Amino acid sequence: MKFSKYHGLGNDFLLFDSRDDAPQSYFTPDRVRFLCRRQTGIGADGILLRTDCDKAHHRMWLWNADGSTAEISGNGLRCFVLFLQDQGYDVSGEFTIETGGGIQKARIVGDHVVETTMPAPDFVKAGAPQTLHLTSVDQSFDVLSVNVGNPHGVIFGPKREIPFAEKYGPSLEKNPAFPHGANIEFVNVMSRDSCNLVVWERGAGITLACGSGSVATACAGCAVGHFDFDKPIAVHQPGGALHITVAKDFKEIRQRSIAEKVFEGLFRGWGNHQKTLRLQEFDYSNHRAYFLTCCTKWRAYLFGEVRNGEVLLNAAGKMIDDQWRS
Repeated sequence: MKFSKYHGLGNDFLLFDSRDDAPQSYFTPDRVRFLCRRQTGIGADGILLRTDCDKAHHRMWLWNADGSTAEISGNGLRCFVLFLQDQGYDVSGEFTIETGGGIQKARIVGDHVVETTMPAPDFVKAGAPQTLHLTSVDQSFDVLSVNVGNPHGVIFGPKREIPFAEKYGPSLEKNPAFPHGANIEFVNVMSRDSCNLVVWERGAGITLACGSGSVATACAGCAVGHFDFDKPIAVHQPGGALHITVAKDFKEIRQRSIAEKVFEGLFRGWGNHQKTLRLQEFDYSNHRAYFLTCCTKWRAYLFGEVRNGEVLLNAAGKMIDDQWRS
């Protein structure tokens, strides 16, 4: 089965096309977890599948790394657009993509730069998001409940680092106030048009960037007066910045940033032993830092066990880090 790996600001996905014998039913929770597992699979934050669609030009299906399904991903949407281009589909001008969060418009605006619309927040009629007073571990938070095609809890406050999100994010994600779970955003406002953001993603944990989380942050910030409408808001995350523009009265929300292809290959079989990937394209020099950031173990597999153009993965998870370092 053919696959491609892309990332949007370090938020990485495995992409499949249904025309390459990858039906939707193929992606069971167990298979998704295996493919996304960095130690013994290919490694990713999620999986995206393209299928045909009657309502739009394409349909994008999304699974989280834990095997659960999700409605929409901003970074995934941008990766999906470049995947369509690389697969030979017509992406000239603006076109449409159906997602679990509704139909979105998309276009390529520069070299690896993609712009898409995103769903309007659920609080449009109310005018502002609901504030939830929630407790996680040993701290209380005022959490703004925002749904932009998928659920989010936005927390404004001082600048937070990844360890803080790792400590408090998991229990907030699963708080009963969010019946379907939620992505949790820790936001530090820097100016009327910029902020820092760290996200604990539902079903994935810490990621280097979250597109829908950036949109939820921008919408909530505009609603409570932190940001200005109709002006790009730079949302800075560990993987880089997304630029979100929220139209007055939330008539339209657009996200813009980069996405990149990492490599493509073939996945063969679901046996209990060895899994084989044949690399067809991989730029070692451009992605050295990227793989170090994502997972040293995956990098060890990738460069420690390349034999005649094939990468051999041991399903039992045998580590080869020491061999690679030597």
